[in-house]
Amino acid sequence: MRKIFFLLLTATFLWSCQNQNFTIQGTVDNAFDGTYAYLQEITETGEQRTLQTALIQNGTFTFTGVADNTLVVVSLGEMPDPQNTVPVILESGTIRITFGEETSVAGTRINTLFHEFRTEQLKISEKMMSIAQRFYEKHVAGTLTDELANEIRAEHAKVSEELQELNVRFIRNNIDNAAGRWLLRVTINNLSLEIQEELLALTDDSFRAKADIARIIARIESAQKVAVGQKFTNFTLPNPEGEEVSLSDFAGQGNYTLVVFWATWCGPCIQSIPQLREIYARYQNRGFEMVGVSFDRDHDALVNGIREYNITWPQMVDLNRANSTWDLYAIRGIPHTVLLNREGYIIANSLRGEALDNKLAELMP
Repeated sequence: MRKIFFLLLTATFLWSCQNQNFTIQGTVDNAFDGTYAYLQEITETGEQRTLQTALIQNGTFTFTGVADNTLVVVSLGEMPDPQNTVPVILESGTIRITFGEETSVAGTRINTLFHEFRTEQLKISEKMMSIAQRFYEKHVAGTLTDELANEIRAEHAKVSEELQELNVRFIRNNIDNAAGRWLLRVTINNLSLEIQEELLALTDDSFRAKADIARIIARIESAQKVAVGQKFTNFTLPNPEGEEVSLSDFAGQGNYTLVVFWATWCGPCIQSIPQLREIYARYQNRGFEMVGVSFDRDHDALVNGIREYNITWPQMVDLNRANSTWDLYAIRGIPHTVLLNREGYIIANSLRGEALDNKLAELMP
């Protein structure tokens, strides 16, 4: 009886150990024979660190180890073509990867779901690229009318929304595993603040404590403080002459105030300057103020840019973007604008082009 019990206990122990291990079986073209496949982890800073290497022989390679359900990448070569790199979850069981024109991953539940999602994601991305290519070709051929341009932009926006819905749906359904959490990390900055908050609320404390996620949470909190309806958040910076000035010197002083975050190294910022010049000239004497906040680190480039582009509105210089107004105002990219009413409350964020013109015309007819 003791012998039977011992055998059962041993079998249970062996099954438990095997159940906590992963095996990755890779199949590639024989041309890769004699080279190495790499199993690499992705660090919180986005870098890849090699965990294992495997010699490719007869078009196959194998990795084994403890299944800790983390996300890694398997690649052919240490610095491979993206086509020869595939993300996998170190899930218990046998994971089969077949590299080729259409690389496939199968064998375990989460990896199969993740591969199906990535296949659908690729189809939508290719559709978006096709639309962008059509826009470019029409533009080069000189046949891109305003009507056609708006039609193509609307089509691109619709497909882009389809891609975002696919991403969010996968994250919601997989937030308890490494695939969903990885996708959240790489796409979160493209999501609205409301969706960011919703998805982060589904995660646990250990995930939210990770350095990159903690920074995102801090940015969400900052964004809430500078949302429409909030009083402006004050800051003090030097002007190009080195004198310290505060946003409160301009904002909340009885004028509508447009705060423009920009830099001379930012192409879209430079393209927006002619319109800003027109706006400043048109409304300057009608209860309107405008102030620029530059992220230039090269003082000479800023001074030369102010002169070259005939910028006449006041400027502030933010040299320390790592801990600066960039985070304070939850800026995702520049140019970025914040429009304040006469009392200093935020009435619009990120207005540019025609939308900015229309809003100011409404406020100061």
